[in-house]
Amino acid sequence: MRKLVAGNWKMNGNRENLLEIKKVSDRFSGSDVDIIVCPPFTLLSAAKEIAANIFIGAQNLHVDNSGAYTGEISADMLEDLGVTHAIIGHSERRTECSETNDVVARKVKTALKKKLNAIICIGESEPERKENKTLSVLKEQIYGSLKDITGTENIIVAYEPIWAIGTGRTPSLAEISTTHDSIRLNLLEMYGSSASNIPILYGGSVNGLNASEIFSVANVNGALVGGASLSFDTFSPIIKAIENKT
Repeated sequence: MRKLVAGNWKMNGNRENLLEIKKVSDRFSGSDVDIIVCPPFTLLSAAKEIAANIFIGAQNLHVDNSGAYTGEISADMLEDLGVTHAIIGHSERRTECSETNDVVARKVKTALKKKLNAIICIGESEPERKENKTLSVLKEQIYGSLKDITGTENIIVAYEPIWAIGTGRTPSLAEISTTHDSIRLNLLEMYGSSASNIPILYGGSVNGLNASEIFSVANVNGALVGGASLSFDTFSPIIKAIENKT
């Protein structure tokens, strides 16, 4: 299984920030890590043009390929731009846009039909964690978000505890281990041995200081990185850390 790091720029960045993507692309040419950067929609085309050695992904897509959906973007449009990955079901969209597991599953199906790699986000809230519901919540999200998805090709799962996103807090290594092992078990229950090839990423306040120890955990195959992916100086140490993972 190839190692993977994805950077989610969220609603940040403009054309001058594209230099950061070019630096990453140039520095990590030939890396054994799949590096994906997901800038805002406005930068997808320009990012694709300057990033010859990394993948460019989108932060969302619509369930339909065309129609009267003001402000949305379709898998067809992303394919036309040369985009290879799409983040689906991020907690911010689940919360702010009321995206349910069913909606996420429909988006995943749409992405896979276009051979886009679907980065499917799951994660528990602070109250759910305090009530020891983390594993049950994640299982429900996994089964719901992959409903009617029969194969494992082009599927990536990203575990982002909601309470850790942008807070500087991370679970303990033991908690990450337990959670990622449980996610792998859920996937194996759904898909059998082929699920061993599904990358499971950790996300939530990943940075150059904690990346190496997080990547030392079994079943952590990479990271979904937020704010630290906006700058070459903060993103590159994370990429180097996953390069060193054995």
